[in-house]
Amino acid sequence: MKIKNLEESNIAKAAVICNDIVLLMLSYWVAFAYGHGLLQACHFPYHLKVEMLICALTIFPTFYFAPPVFLKRMVHGNDILGRTAFTVCLQTLFMVAALGLIRTLEVQTKEIFIGASLFFCLLYAERSLIHQYLKNSRLKGMNLRYVVLVGHPWNLADVYRTLNDHSYGFKILGIFTRKELPEDMDIPNLGDRTHVMDYLKQHPEVSDLYMVPDTDYTAETEEIFRYCEDHMIRFYALPVFLEFLTKRMELSHLGNTMLLSVRNEPLQDPVNRAMKRLFDIFVSGIFLLTVFPIVCLVAGIIIKIQSPGPIFFKQKRNGLDGKEFNCLKFRSMHVNKDADRLQATKDDPRKFKFGDFMRKTNIDEFPQFINVFKGSMSLVGPRPHMLLHTQEYSRLIRRYMVRHLVKPGITGWAQVQGFRGETKTVAQMESRVKADIWYVENWTFSLDLRIMWRTLTNMIKHNEENAY
Repeated sequence: MKIKNLEESNIAKAAVICNDIVLLMLSYWVAFAYGHGLLQACHFPYHLKVEMLICALTIFPTFYFAPPVFLKRMVHGNDILGRTAFTVCLQTLFMVAALGLIRTLEVQTKEIFIGASLFFCLLYAERSLIHQYLKNSRLKGMNLRYVVLVGHPWNLADVYRTLNDHSYGFKILGIFTRKELPEDMDIPNLGDRTHVMDYLKQHPEVSDLYMVPDTDYTAETEEIFRYCEDHMIRFYALPVFLEFLTKRMELSHLGNTMLLSVRNEPLQDPVNRAMKRLFDIFVSGIFLLTVFPIVCLVAGIIIKIQSPGPIFFKQKRNGLDGKEFNCLKFRSMHVNKDADRLQATKDDPRKFKFGDFMRKTNIDEFPQFINVFKGSMSLVGPRPHMLLHTQEYSRLIRRYMVRHLVKPGITGWAQVQGFRGETKTVAQMESRVKADIWYVENWTFSLDLRIMWRTLTNMIKHNEENAY
C-alpha cells in the first residue's frame, strides 16, 4: 500500500477550504466594522449576514477556476503570490457580480476594497505558512514519496538534482544502470535494469519510477511499465520513443526536465477532489436524512418477513489505492456461503422475491450512500469489486488496478455504458475496466452529473438488461 500524500488528503484539502472561507468572512467582517462601527458589527445585522454568506458561496467557483498551488511539492514563493493575487481578484469579481444581483443590498466600494485587501494579506500568509510547514515536515522525513531511477545517469542528472531537494519530499532509493555514476550523484547503484522487477517486488514502498528507455531492454521496459500500472506506481519516461506506449501520453515537467507521464488524472488536483467530496457529502447527507430512513424501514420489514437474517449485507471490497472497506447493501439473497465468491445470475436461486425486485430497481444499493458519506466511496466512480475478483482479474487484465486510483462509486461510466451486472467472460470485464480507466483519465464535475442523470433515467426506464 502506497503512503498517501498529505497534500492529496481529503481531510487536509477540506480543512484548507474551510479555513479560507473563515479568512474571507473575517476580512469582510473587519471591513464592515471599519465602516459601520465595531458595536454594530458585533450584532451581525441582516446586511452583514447576507454579505458573509455571499463570501462563503463565492469561494467555490473561485477555487474551481483558480485552484491553489501551495499544496504542490514543487512550487515557489512567487507562484504562491501570483496565484493568491489572481484568486482574490477573481473572488472579488464574483462577489461584486453577486451583490449586483441583490439590489436591496448596498455595499460601499471602500468596504469591498478593504475586505479584498485584508483577504489577500491573510490568504497569502496562510498559504505561505502551510507551504513552509509542508517543506519543513518533508525535510524531517515526513510525507515522503519513494523514487527509483532507471537508465543512463547522465540523462537522469537533472531529475536527480531536482528530486534531491529534500524540501520537495522525495527520497531516491537508487538507480539501475550499467554506467558509472557522476561524482555528484550520491545514491546507490542498484545494478543492471534486469533487476528492477525483483527490486520493486521487494520494496512495495516505491511510489514513483523515472526511466530512460533503452532499445536493448524493450521487453524489460514493457514488463516494468505493466508492473507499475498494476501496483499503483506512477511511471514517468523521459521523452524517448517507446514502441509499447501507443496511447496518448501526458507532458509534464520536473524542474527543467520534460517528462511524459502515462496519463492525466484530474482527481489528483486537490480542488477537484474537494469539489467532488463536498458534492458527495451534500447529496448523500440529504438522501440519508430524507428518503433513506423511509426506504430502510419498509425494506427492512419486508426483508425480515421473506428471509431470516440481517437487513444489511456487508462485503469486503477494494476501494481507493486498493484499500479494503465494508461495502453496504440491503440483503437481497438468502444467507449463503458463496456470497463472497459467486456473482448473482439471472435466475439465481439464492435471491428471494423482494430481493430480486430490489436488485432490478437498484434499491439494494441505497445503503452505499452511507459509504459515500463516510468517504470510502463516491457517488460516481468505478464500481467496487469483491476481493476475490480483484485478485483474479488483476492477473488476467492489463491495467486492471488503475481503476483503484480514484474512489469507487455507486454508479460509474462503465455502468451507464451498459457494463453492469454479471460479467460472464474476461472480455466483458476488460471492457468494463477500459471504461473505468477512461473515467479516471477524463473526470470532470459535469461528467459526474451526466453519469448520475443517465443512471437515474436508466432506473426509471429499466434499460439495464444485466440488472439482476
